[in-house]
Amino acid sequence: MNEFLIYVSSIIPLSHIAFASFTLLIAYSVFGLTGFGSSITAIPFLILVLPLHTAVSVMLLFDLVVCTVLNSREWRHINKIELKRILPYLLVGSIIGVALLVQAPKKPLFFLLGTFILLMFVWSNFINKKAYKMSPRMAVPLGLIGGMFTTLFGTGGPLYTIYLSGRIDDKKILRSTLGTLIGATALTRLCMFLITGLLLDPHIYIIAVILFPSALVGFFLGSHMHEKVSSRTAKKLVWAILLLGGISAIVKGL
Repeated sequence: MNEFLIYVSSIIPLSHIAFASFTLLIAYSVFGLTGFGSSITAIPFLILVLPLHTAVSVMLLFDLVVCTVLNSREWRHINKIELKRILPYLLVGSIIGVALLVQAPKKPLFFLLGTFILLMFVWSNFINKKAYKMSPRMAVPLGLIGGMFTTLFGTGGPLYTIYLSGRIDDKKILRSTLGTLIGATALTRLCMFLITGLLLDPHIYIIAVILFPSALVGFFLGSHMHEKVSSRTAKKLVWAILLLGGISAIVKGL
């Protein structure tokens, strides 16, 4: 056991494991509670103790598992028209995102992530007050930017949500379509990360195995709280965490 701990600590300090485990517990509690938000909650904090490409890769592996489990029974409810409309632009944005992830300096990316989260905070809490009907033309900018942020940080989900919730009224169809879209982006990222070599580091899989129990416990905890916590309380909690994470990412990027 001591030899194992020594080996693990040579990859990542045990204090960083503890911090990352707590972060994932909270992030997947948010996911279990709301149905989205794991990456945008976790990444701003994970990058404090993990390299950006490691944090994004670990979240990709977790999202692949979670989306496969959650969406395996909901394929028949998806809106194929909206998926076909936004997916091509999402793929182009993903290519741009992976190029930035591999080649761009990391500090500006941290600043970009924090700014993105703060903009989402302003949109959700101060602008998006009324029901709206989204133009299908918005699939272009939201798909491109969403694909880029999904590949960079795994945080494009809010942009997909803005678009799809403005196009789809039925909550069940919206949830299924959004979940399928997130699953599709995860598979796209998996292919791109393998091609670029981002997933070839064996340490990523060791870290993922160590941290996965915390993500799993968080998911089941959030799912259990789903019926007991009001949506208003859940939203306040989520945005408090995101606001803190966004500020920390901006500070790291300065």
